[in-house]
Parts: sequence; structure tokens; C-alpha cells
Amino acid sequence: MKSRLDGFILIGLGISFLLALFLSPYASTSPDGLEKVAEMKGFSEKGESWKFWKHALLPDYSIPWIKNEKVSTALSGLIGTLAIFFIALGIGRLIKKTPTKKIILLILFYSLISLFSTSIYAARPLTTDDAWTVEKGVFQSELGFDGIRQDNHDREYSPSLTLSYGLLERMDLGIGSGYLFVHPKEDKKERGFSDTELKVKYRPIDEKDWRPAFALTGTLKIPTASESKGLGSEKTDFGINAILTKNLGERSVLHFNFGYTFIGEQHADNELKYSLAAQFILIKKWTLVGEVVGGNNFNGRHGDDPLSCLLGTYYPITDKIVWDAGLEIGMNKAAPDFRFTTGLTLFFKP
Repeated sequence: MKSRLDGFILIGLGISFLLALFLSPYASTSPDGLEKVAEMKGFSEKGESWKFWKHALLPDYSIPWIKNEKVSTALSGLIGTLAIFFIALGIGRLIKKTPTKKIILLILFYSLISLFSTSIYAARPLTTDDAWTVEKGVFQSELGFDGIRQDNHDREYSPSLTLSYGLLERMDLGIGSGYLFVHPKEDKKERGFSDTELKVKYRPIDEKDWRPAFALTGTLKIPTASESKGLGSEKTDFGINAILTKNLGERSVLHFNFGYTFIGEQHADNELKYSLAAQFILIKKWTLVGEVVGGNNFNGRHGDDPLSCLLGTYYPITDKIVWDAGLEIGMNKAAPDFRFTTGLTLFFKP
């Protein structure tokens, strides 16, 4: 089992290296989404004047003493990828060695919030949603791949596709589904389509001064996964979610979600869900993300309430394509042991 897990991690790391080495040198020179928002909001010069960036190790995606621009960009991308990998690996080993130290992951996450105080949008690899909507008339497509290991060592692999469309200035619609490969430790393997989700998001309040932006989402789960294969309940669920987004400064932003899901399956408990996410621009286009995600099903057994933390990054390959990767660690037995996720987000107009 360990050799399979090591192989899975090495494959993911290898793909990340290839992207960093061979695609990052050809990234678009046009402003990315973060820079564009900064220009539109009129605070881009403030970010450039922030004293921290004068001491950046890899300024502007480059290594100062390497003259070849493409080589410099490729190596800086490789260094950034290695840094994120070893940070995640170190945290994972620490948590595995001493379960009581899982709280350290929370401390690191809250340190990210308190130390680094650009308007940034929540996106893959986060599960936490943001209060912003897709631009009117624009499609957003998210292609993802997740690898999960449960507490009982069952494994799941799932490619997924989510498509969103900006219907109005403050409203977007989305649909998403995937394909599951389930590898139980002691049972036969199963595969098939996952459930399909329809989502509508509306933002009635924009951010202003001290006030955060506020949005609401409604999600309808359509039961397209097979119950006989153990892939779903074949029942319809409905969820509502309240979202707050607040910029803390020139380089970071917070997102808070609080939602409730009505479970259609008989004798199953409804679920309260909450999450807190932070995003921080490391070196121009490299963005560090982290989140804490939890739930409560009100059955009186706290051991059934999942709690997990995620650390990840994303990088805009062009102004319309964003690559991401993240590692989620379960903080109790109700959550998966870990989840590795990577994907691409694409923006386009018809």
C-alpha cells in the first residue's frame, strides 16, 4: 500500500515539475486576474511599493543572477513547486507521527491569516467559495483530479468537470459532475459517474470599506451516482450557503462559508458545514492558499463530524488558464486521511 501511495505522490509531483519547467516560461505577459483587479480598483501601485517585496527571494518570477529569462522563470517555478511540496510533506509527516499535533496545521493556517494582512478570488484547489460571481457572459470551466485515502485505507480517484456561466452582473449558474474509481481495501473495485450538482450564486452586497462582500448559493444534488455500487444514495439533496469575502490588505483576503444541507436519504442526518479560507500572493503570480473545513450532523457523536485542513497553491499559466494543486489532511477519523487535488481553470467567451 505504501509503495502505491508513494508512486501516486511521485506522479503528481512529476506532473507539477513538468508544468513548472516547460509551461511557466511561456506564460502570458498580460496582467493576470489578480493584477487586473488591482488595476481596476486603483491599488496596484500600493502593492508594488510594499516593503516586503524589496526582499523577495524570487522577484517577478525570476532568479536575479540568471540572465536567460526563460531559464530563470522555469527555475523559479521549480523552486516554488518544491517549496510547497516540502512544506506540505513536512506538515503531513508531523501530523502522522503525533496525531495530537494536528493542531499545528491550524496554527500554521491562522499564522498565514495574521502575518500577511490585490483582491483575490477563492478558486481551486479550495472548496471554500468566494462572494464574487463569474463575469456576465463569460464561461468558467474547472477540470480537476482528486485522489483520496479514507481512514480505513479505502482509496478513491475522481476526474471532474465543473462549468459556470455569468448570467447577470451579480449572478452565475454552474453544473458539475465527475467519474469515480473506488478501490476498497477489502472489497471489489467499483467505478461510475458521481452525483451531479447544480448551483446558483447571487451577490446582493459588494465589499466597501470595513464591510465584506456577501453572497448566497443554492445547490441541488441530482442523484446520478449508483447506489448499488456504493457510489451514491440515489436521493436528492439541497444545500444553502452564506459567503463572506473580505480583503485584508494588498496581498491577502479571507473567505468564510456557513451552510446547511438537507439530506434526502432516509434516516440520514442533515449537515451543517463551515469553512474559513485565506489566500496570499507569494511572488507575483504564485499564490498560497489554505483553508479549514468542518461539519456537524447533529447526531450527538462528535467523532462523526469531519474536520480537515488544506494547503495549496495556484499559478496562472496565461490570463485565461490557471493551474492549481493542493493537499488536504484529515484532522479526525470522520475526514479522509488525505486528499491530493490538482486541476486547471479556464475562462472563455462564446
